[in-house]
Amino acid sequence: MISIEYQLDNSGDGSVPATAYSAPTVRRRIRALDARRTIDLIALRIAPALSGALIILSHAGLGRSAVVFAAMLVAGQLLERARFPLALVPTARIALAMLTPLIGVAGASILMTVLGAGIPLADLSAAVMGSWLVLALGAWIRYRVAETACARIAVIGAREFAVDLAREFDAAGIRDHKLMGWIGQPGPDGNGLAWLGTLRNVREAVLAGDIELLVCAPGDDLNAFEDRAVVEAVADFCLDLPVRMIGANQLYEQLLGHVPIGTIDSAWYRYIMHPRFRSISPTSKRAFDLAGSTLIAALFAPFLLGAALAVKLSDGGKVIYRQRRVGEHGREFEILKLRTMREDAEADGAARWATRGDARVTRVGRVLRRTHLDELPQLINVIRGDMTLVGPRPERPEMVAQIEGQFPHYARRHLVKPGIAGWAQLRCGYAGSDLGTAWKLCHDLYYVKHRSVLGDALILFETGVEAFRDAHRSLRSPSERFLLSELSRESGG
Repeated sequence: MISIEYQLDNSGDGSVPATAYSAPTVRRRIRALDARRTIDLIALRIAPALSGALIILSHAGLGRSAVVFAAMLVAGQLLERARFPLALVPTARIALAMLTPLIGVAGASILMTVLGAGIPLADLSAAVMGSWLVLALGAWIRYRVAETACARIAVIGAREFAVDLAREFDAAGIRDHKLMGWIGQPGPDGNGLAWLGTLRNVREAVLAGDIELLVCAPGDDLNAFEDRAVVEAVADFCLDLPVRMIGANQLYEQLLGHVPIGTIDSAWYRYIMHPRFRSISPTSKRAFDLAGSTLIAALFAPFLLGAALAVKLSDGGKVIYRQRRVGEHGREFEILKLRTMREDAEADGAARWATRGDARVTRVGRVLRRTHLDELPQLINVIRGDMTLVGPRPERPEMVAQIEGQFPHYARRHLVKPGIAGWAQLRCGYAGSDLGTAWKLCHDLYYVKHRSVLGDALILFETGVEAFRDAHRSLRSPSERFLLSELSRESGG
């Protein structure tokens, strides 16, 4: 990254020198993180807006062209407004990218009409099509750059944490970040990772490995340095280098869209209690729920009626299944679903998880579960205000009492209303076990912190696509590789 002469204090007393480097001679190059941000700005926002404006310029003049360019550029910022990692919702990301030129052109058309200088519809359509073509080219360039301009990462912490993080990157398909190794206690190389040295050698490791990002792992012994001292040490050794540092929980949130239980600390709660923290407005959330549930009910009414008839004809039992669930702030409510199990499924009164191939599920019920049609009656719960379209799934009171004693922070899910769809459901599928519940909890906590109307729309859209693409997704069990080793420590396992 840079060429620099420096001299470390090798006194061996474990202290960090006040100045760990001499006057540097710096030769800089653009970092991968900066390169990708530049490409995103030019290829995915400026270039599509410029192409649409040039098409308008050739037909309607400079003034209208400038308005179209500005409107499309502003609309393109919607991509930056999404709080959820767009790489994890690929179909919704494509839809949002295609929607932004439409929004920009529509806004420009309305403005020019008000000013008495309307733009012909044919010209507007041509501008949108041109922007889409440039967007497609920009997305291809961005995809190719992700392989070549790869940000190199090093973990400051235990080897086990680095291994877990590398596995998460592989599982999530992260291609634009590469984990090189760890800085801390020595350990055997492997899994594509190498020991890069102790914290006192962090400067040498950054320079030798061309490291762009240091990830500070929680709760590990780093050569007698405490967490606060880690930050101070990196600042003393590396403040003049083009390297950045981030906490493990922040990295997981930004790239992987969840909050591993083992990384949660007081800083996480300080964030959502900060005076500048802005969550989704209750009014806008309620408006989104009412509009969305009405639209979905109208579109799927024939399917709901057909499914209800199939349940009734299958065994002559009740069509609607009612069950107590825990909602916002711990209040219980009665959830509505199409019945998918035998009526005597819990004749003994004991609550239990549904399992793959559960004998209690009827033949009609299996189809309803795989297509998610059994969830449609919950639109009534949304209209009543007990639930929302997007949020954590509500659990039964018996299950909640058990889970809260096993996993810390579970009650934080109840800060928001439960939902029909959700970030955890989209990323994890059906829980069905203690491990699955912990994995979903990591995503629910992320949603509580990052929820927004735009995020809800992206989740809802991606959920609809996934429901049609993979009917068996809801039965998938998470793998143990997704959980940090700290999870077992925090849960007492």
